[in-house]
Formats: sequence, structure tokens, C-alpha cells
Amino acid sequence: MKKIIQILIVLLISTTFSCTKNFTSLNTDPSRFTTTSPESVLTGVYLNTINQMETNNIVYLWECGHIVDPSGRYLGGNESTWTTMYINVLGNIEQIKKLYQGNPAYTNRMAIADMWECYVFAYMVGTYGPIPYSNAFNTSLTVVNYDDENTVYTSLLSRLKADAAAVNVNGDKLTTDVIFNGNLTQWIKFANTLRLRIALRVQTNLPTLAASNIQDVMSNESMLPTSDADDAKLTYGTATGSQSVYYLQLVQGTSYTGTATPVMSDYAFTYFRSYKDPRLGAYFQPSAVPFNITDTLTSVNSALHYIVSYPIPYLGTPKSPVMLAQWDITTPPFSGATIPNNYSTMQPALTAAARPFYITTYAEVCFMKAEAALNGYGGTQTADQYYYAGINANFAFWGLTAAQATAYEAQNGIKWSTAGRGFNYDLGFINTSIPAGNATKIWIQEWLNYYDDGAFDAWALQRRTQNLVLPPHTSPGNNPGENGTYADLPDRWFYPIQSEVNRNPIGYANGVKLLGSGGDYVFTHLKIEPAYTPIDWTKVSAFVDYSFVEKWYGTTIESLQAAGIKYSVLSTY
Repeated sequence: MKKIIQILIVLLISTTFSCTKNFTSLNTDPSRFTTTSPESVLTGVYLNTINQMETNNIVYLWECGHIVDPSGRYLGGNESTWTTMYINVLGNIEQIKKLYQGNPAYTNRMAIADMWECYVFAYMVGTYGPIPYSNAFNTSLTVVNYDDENTVYTSLLSRLKADAAAVNVNGDKLTTDVIFNGNLTQWIKFANTLRLRIALRVQTNLPTLAASNIQDVMSNESMLPTSDADDAKLTYGTATGSQSVYYLQLVQGTSYTGTATPVMSDYAFTYFRSYKDPRLGAYFQPSAVPFNITDTLTSVNSALHYIVSYPIPYLGTPKSPVMLAQWDITTPPFSGATIPNNYSTMQPALTAAARPFYITTYAEVCFMKAEAALNGYGGTQTADQYYYAGINANFAFWGLTAAQATAYEAQNGIKWSTAGRGFNYDLGFINTSIPAGNATKIWIQEWLNYYDDGAFDAWALQRRTQNLVLPPHTSPGNNPGENGTYADLPDRWFYPIQSEVNRNPIGYANGVKLLGSGGDYVFTHLKIEPAYTPIDWTKVSAFVDYSFVEKWYGTTIESLQAAGIKYSVLSTY
């Protein structure tokens, strides 16, 4: 760790770059250093952060979010996240703090720098658990010990509150700001959004602290985002060197390290189908080669039943592609389908070179306020009003109409305080029925809202709520499963070997000790998680169930004909 710290000053210069007021207009080499102003350093910091997050989404976290699958299995992390975040991001922020902290001409910029540092530390502690924090940048130390999760979260909440209070909208201005274009009020809202997000996340391990922070943020809603105009986002450019990582890895294919094209998961697909969710088409493209299913339809003109084969426009890839021996299923669902031809892929706009990365969205804020209000932590509106506002905001974000949102919200299971019947998952052992409990409704909509940039937050949401019953990965590869044949959602990442195990062995041992009895293992529970017992998937009753894709165009042969779909009649009776 000390060796890493000692090269921070060099990296301060080598990883920052010149920028323009609007990052989308960058058409120059983004790594060329021209100035040591806080803004130029912070612009490099923002880019390094988001580039790493986009890489992590593709290779690791989309898989954990269970909406889109890029690689087909869970993996336990990488070296680059640790080194990028500690050196190119946090290290550079610490260096500009040393240069400008305490100078009244830079008060706002130092508060913003600290907000970003809190954002990154929240990502790190939520990924690994205990991390180097209070002494992470003390170059006099030969051993850098770790701080436990509660210490880190407590500090982050305090810092974010102080950062929001420190910003003076009439004070020093940002000459360059690729996140909010110099709007200082929006930076205050960003700090408060992060504070609310973290406080909700730590309700299990720090309930009193969480409650006080949630109540405090909710007491001044005007300083939270009020529309998507307040979204925190970084917009990429079209010139070489300024394009998004999604574009570089998934369109150009220059550095993609996954094993397959990202496609819709069958788990999310079941939710979309269960509640006639129009976001299916907003999030994903129809399959390039539609998959044919066999279905039984009736007729309005005769007493016959028709067994027919016809193509369905969308399909999600299985989380459980290999059948466990105990399930006694010889042919898995949608056998023979291939990636990407038969599966639904991401909409092209999501991998465009200049497409922004969204750090926070207004819809997320609405869902967080809904949970806060539901738990009695204040708010100017009722929990259900915030909940519906979140759905409306999410639909609008994806270009869907208010009428579509209203129709969706009227369904049982989506409508507040109602229970809705969902379909079985394609292996039968999971049902997407939504109970009457309203916390579940909020969390499901928040989960869907985290597509596609918010994969880390979707992972954190599931770990802290255990809300979704997620299918197992039955092809875990080198990532160890609980019993060697399948893997559940990982609770954390392994600490990196080169950066910590080898270079900071004593500090690493301290971190492992803070993790508790589970040790440095992907299934060691973090403190944000409630106690839970993983499902033994070898003991569940599995059966192939196509009901969630059947009757796609209606229940009758006439409805299929009216849709203009080519079909084959296999038999009648």
C-alpha cells in the first residue's frame, strides 16, 4: 500500500487531462495534462471513476443486477478497481486537497472534491467490506490497516452532511464542471442524495444513525433532486479517447473481457411479462432470430384446440443453464437458443459513444423517499405518492408515455397495497407474484430503475433487503459455489492479490479479521446485510414452465392470425 501511495503525485499529473466546458465536445487527447487547477484534476478523476464503473458493470455487476447478463457467471472482482480507485481517483483527490484545502478561494471546489471521494469510498466499502480509509493516504506508515464498515459509513454520512453545508452558491465558481455544468445547488443535491442512499443502505447495521440522517435529509426536500434536470451524469464524447467504455468494449470490441454479448436475463424477463411492463421494449431489442415456442390455442370459430409453433419477439438468457442432477430435467428451458441471435440485446442507444453515465436519477430519489416515508422518516408527501412519482419518472426517462405508466400502475401487484399474481420462472421454482406489502413494491421498482448504469446499487439493494428470490448460477466456473455446483449472488469481492495481499499483507490480515468468521470469501456477509440462509437449490422442486411466454398474441388461433405472425399448426384436437 505504501508503494502505491508514494506514486500518487506522479499519477496526479499522468492521469489528469484538459477539458472543455462541455465534455461531449472533447475532440482532443483526454490524457494530455495542461493545468493543475482543481477542475482539471477533478475532470480526470470523474472520468477515471466512471470508466472503471462501466468496465465493472460489463464484466461483473450487470450479472449481479439480474436484469442484463454479459458474461454468464459471477466473478469475484479484479485488481484494476482497487488500483484505479485508490490511485487515479482517491489519490488524486487527496493531492488537490493538500494543495487547496483551507484556501477560501476554493471552498466550494474542495467540498465537491470531498463529495466525490465519499461517493467512491461508498462504492469500495460496499464492494469489499472493510477497506483502508482513515490512514489510506498516510505515507509515513509501512502498514495501512483497514477500517471496519461501520466506521467508514459513519464517517461518510458525516462528511457528506458537512460538504452540503459548506457549499456557498455565491462563493467560488467552477470554471469547468462536466457533471453539473457549474450548478452549485445541484452539487448540494448530489451530496444529499448520496447521504440518503447510504443511510438507507445501513439501516441494518447502523439503525439509529441511519434514521437520524434519513430524517434530516427528508426535512429539507428542496435540497434533493426534483426532476431529471438534477440527475448526476457524465456525458462522453464521440472523438477517439473520449467515448464511453460501453461503446469501446461492446461496439468496437477493443477491450471487452466478458464472454458474451449482454442480453436480457430470463429473471427480469419473467417480471416484464408478469405485469405487461412496456419497459421490456424500452430496455431491450427484439431477438435478431426469434425463438419458436409450442403453444396450445383455442378458437372462437370452432371447438378445436390448436397446438401451434410460432416465434416470440423477446427472450431472456437463463441464469441456470445447467440442470442440477437433483432436478431430473434432461432438457433445459429454451434449449438450443444461442447468444446473441435468439436473445434480446440492449438497445443500441445505451452503448452509443457519447451516451451519458447516470450516477443518480430523479426516479431513484423518488423511490428512496418512498421508503423513507413508509418507515416514518418524514416527507411532504405520502409513501405511495413518492412511489408513483418514481414509476412515472422512470417511464418518462425511457421515453414511455404517462398513459403507459398509468396503465402499468393500475395492475394488482403494482398498485399500492395490492397483491399481484406473477408467472413462474422458466424452471418453476420462483414465482414473480408481488405481495401486498409496499416495501417490496418500492424495492422492485427501484431495482428495475437501476438498469443499466446503476448495477452496483442494484447489487447493494438486493444485499441489504434480500427482496428478490434470485435463481442460482448453475455454471459457476472458477468462482466457487456454496456446494461446488452452483453459485448464488456474491456478497462481496475478494481483496486484490497484487495490490493488497502481496503489498500490504499485515493490513490485509487486519481487514480479513474485520470481516469476521467468513474471511476473504465472496459469500462472507457484509454488515449491511440482514441475516439470511441461502436456499439449497438441490432440494427445490424444479420443472420447466413456459407459461410466462405462452399466449403471447392472445389465447386464440384467430388472435395469432390477426398479429400477422407466421406459425405452424402441429396438430388439433
